[in-house]
Amino acid sequence: MLREPLAAPNRRRFLNSSTGECVQVDIPELHDHEVLAPTAEGLLVLLHARKHVRLLNPLTGQLTQLPQLTTLLPAMYHHKLSVRNYHFDTDFAAWGSGIAEDDSTVVLCFYALHMLGVAKPGGQSWTLLKFSDPLRTAPLMFAGRFYCITIDGVMVLEMDPPRLVVAATRMQISLEMDSAHLVDNGGVLMLVHRKFLQSGSESRRSYDVYRVDLDSKTLFAVNSLGGERALFLGMSCSLSVPIEGFPSGSISGDTIYLSYDVHERNETEAYHLVDRSISPSASFNLDGLAPQPYTLVDCLSLCNTVGYEDNVVGFYED
Repeated sequence: MLREPLAAPNRRRFLNSSTGECVQVDIPELHDHEVLAPTAEGLLVLLHARKHVRLLNPLTGQLTQLPQLTTLLPAMYHHKLSVRNYHFDTDFAAWGSGIAEDDSTVVLCFYALHMLGVAKPGGQSWTLLKFSDPLRTAPLMFAGRFYCITIDGVMVLEMDPPRLVVAATRMQISLEMDSAHLVDNGGVLMLVHRKFLQSGSESRRSYDVYRVDLDSKTLFAVNSLGGERALFLGMSCSLSVPIEGFPSGSISGDTIYLSYDVHERNETEAYHLVDRSISPSASFNLDGLAPQPYTLVDCLSLCNTVGYEDNVVGFYED
């Protein structure tokens, strides 16, 4: 679901990241619901009255009831749900949520709060799973399973009983300065290590890419996304797209584009894996946005950005 102003207040534009096709959909539920997150399956996790959790298929209008959010969040968080000016969209953003591989279980991830919820439609409550020592990472639903990264390594959620177990070895990462990002790269699970490098008075970022081998529980360094794909890197969600699905020359293969919630986006727009070169960002205007006309890269860099709600751009016009 793209972030853009449309003429109708409850109308949204949806992008098929595999084909580049875009459709407009009227979603009347947005009038009295908040969006917790989109899912990898194209559904929306909605919240009504800061309590009722619902799963919406935006193309069919089918709405599925889930247990109330108060059965998942500890009592210490309940008063924050009722405060309108609280940082709801950041602390309660549920990126990394989705449908488990059994097609009947919903995984709800509040990564900033270090907790997961597991429930079935029609159930009375969520099963709560807390985890500690999270890194600055983006969690992911991949092939029906929830993955995240902690200091123990790449972790996967096992369902019976719900618990996180190691799916791949841990890596050397600075807890204060680095971040790690999981992404579904066309059916291949990959990890991007966003590193902070300091040399004297000079500092910069580099981006190392690994393929996650779930059979051997090993990370393998690679210098390509497959040649025909580009990656949009966000702090809470990363998106891989095939370049052939979009207008020729609009995006480049084997390139990491930075979303607007990545700190260095105001200086670096793209990082090219093959030669490790960078493309600088266009100058930003006073509103914190790239100047018009907006490009396809601008729009895709915004659609998976968290905490940037006031800065919206229009989508690429054919």
